[in-house]
Amino acid sequence: MIVKNYTGDKLNFGLAAEKAKAEYGRNVGVVFVGEDVSVEGNSLVGQRGLAGVVLVLKVAGAKATKGVVLEEVMRVAQKAANRMATAAASLDRCSVPGRENQESLPFGEVEYGMGIHNEPGVRREVLASLEESIEKVINILLAERTNGWNMAANMDLALMINNLGGLSQLELNVIADEVLSQLQKRGLNIKKLMVGSFLTCLDAPGFSVTLLELDIEIEELLDAPTSAPAWPHTIWKTDVVRSQCVRLPAMKDHSGVLHERVEDYVASDSSRYDLVAIDIGVVAEVVDAIEKSTVEDEPLITKYDTIAGDGDCGETLLNGVNALVRLFNGYHGPKMTLYEIFRLAATAAERGMGGTSGAIYAIFLNAVSTSLAKSSDSSTSKSVPELLKQALLEGLQDLYKYTLARRGHRTLMDALIPFVETLQESSLQEAYAKARQGAELTKNMTATLGRASYVSKTVF
Repeated sequence: MIVKNYTGDKLNFGLAAEKAKAEYGRNVGVVFVGEDVSVEGNSLVGQRGLAGVVLVLKVAGAKATKGVVLEEVMRVAQKAANRMATAAASLDRCSVPGRENQESLPFGEVEYGMGIHNEPGVRREVLASLEESIEKVINILLAERTNGWNMAANMDLALMINNLGGLSQLELNVIADEVLSQLQKRGLNIKKLMVGSFLTCLDAPGFSVTLLELDIEIEELLDAPTSAPAWPHTIWKTDVVRSQCVRLPAMKDHSGVLHERVEDYVASDSSRYDLVAIDIGVVAEVVDAIEKSTVEDEPLITKYDTIAGDGDCGETLLNGVNALVRLFNGYHGPKMTLYEIFRLAATAAERGMGGTSGAIYAIFLNAVSTSLAKSSDSSTSKSVPELLKQALLEGLQDLYKYTLARRGHRTLMDALIPFVETLQESSLQEAYAKARQGAELTKNMTATLGRASYVSKTVF
């Protein structure tokens, strides 16, 4: 019998073992697994058993299929149990069926050292970024202990990322990628990787990380074929995983855009477009104003999109603006041409936004920058307003090639189209007023395009 090191488990499984001996004359051996390194325990109770028990079961089962004596199975099971460590974290407890008063964590907190029986963890903290949260779990996992197993740099290791039950496959794989990356950065040799729901706590939205020291015997038993339906048929070799997980340099902001100089994104011969150049201080004021207004408006935009769409419109827009700020800060020079300004904005939309709106912004801004490049390259001298009017109109016409959205369809085109068209014959202020009016008119429209077209009008 392989038993997790909980007092209740030990007593009840112990009772079963003794009854099997007394009533049926069975030869029963017991191995206790207590690899939870987030709690030291004391000399009497020891550490809890967590997901590592699954690896012990696999190793022992594979050994038993070879037809060896019980003592050999117990030996290899104990060997595996003695050379592993597990640490867990969760955003909440599980939901226990039939229990009226469910205990839960406050929103925005994470609990480290979670067990699998819904018992409290070791400590609660304010939820940090994914990277920081993973780092704290790994610190628990790798902390040096006076009693018990400690890792060494030359060890071959198997890594198991276990879903406590409430995470999606997408979330679990993101966690696995981050854990693997951080462990490899610390110089650990992760030879095998397993990701899945191996030992759950009903629907607890958390995960555990287990490391098992490999030798030839344990690795062979871990790889041995099994008919157990839930066991992963592919245990990833991490040299394969590593080649698939190409990580970008970390960013301090959440735009997801690499900090690169804008010169990488404008044409190498863009100096010929200096016919119309804007003082860098003026451009900085405009970018700053865009950033401030977007930060202020993002929560309300996201709120509306949560009702009418998939809830990411405001965040997507803010990501694009953050990307614009990041790229602009990488530009060095006293002036920027109109071409450079719009090319910069197009790049920010491409790299920072994503989704339908990101594609619309990027297509439009790229088309505007292309028009500006052609106009500036011609021999005819035009003023800034004339160049912008022509470029914005050509950008809109190019955008029409890729979307059926027009006025009255309740999309961002209801603001963009009147802005561009009004600007051709009137002032910038009047164009802005028409764009604002177009946006206000969408309140009473029925959506015919986009995700909002699938949502009943009664929810607004």
